[in-house]
Amino acid sequence: MFMRIVAWILTVTLLAGCGWQLRGVTPLPPEYRVLHLQSQASNSFNQQLRLQLEFNDVVLADEAADAQAVLTVGALEIERRTLSINSSGQIGEYELNGRLEARLQRNDRDGFVLIELRGRRYLSNDVSNVVGTANSEQQQRADLERDMVRQLLRRLQRLNYDSEMQTDDTSATPGATPIDSPDANGAGA
Repeated sequence: MFMRIVAWILTVTLLAGCGWQLRGVTPLPPEYRVLHLQSQASNSFNQQLRLQLEFNDVVLADEAADAQAVLTVGALEIERRTLSINSSGQIGEYELNGRLEARLQRNDRDGFVLIELRGRRYLSNDVSNVVGTANSEQQQRADLERDMVRQLLRRLQRLNYDSEMQTDDTSATPGATPIDSPDANGAGA
């Protein structure tokens, strides 16, 4: 029993010493503390996003007029591509590429900020275990969805609205660059 307690104390001390800490609240700037959410994403994505926003002390307003800013989230697009083919001509690996666009518009200013997020997962195709491969793909898609929620919160956290604002509704405005995230390979960003 004594050795178990010593092992726990040593483990906690080592983890604290290396800087590791639990992920907690992602403080958002005060101008985004009251948001109105408009989303075309799936119900599970919206539920995760709402929970994370509320966990981070964001109040979700029912009406856009009652909010400081409006967050408009497009549909999460996940494309499955063949990555490799084995020696017998069957698909050996898939690549899942996720893409999400969101727009943040403050009610007290003209213009908006375009946020583009991307993520990637790899999936092995076991031709002898079709059910297992299908389950694995569902899990990878769910992980990709959770990763997109985390990326969106990180973007909102470090967003500089004034320097990244666009005044036109087209993303092809010369000189206007969306906030783009690097691909997340496998384990996430």
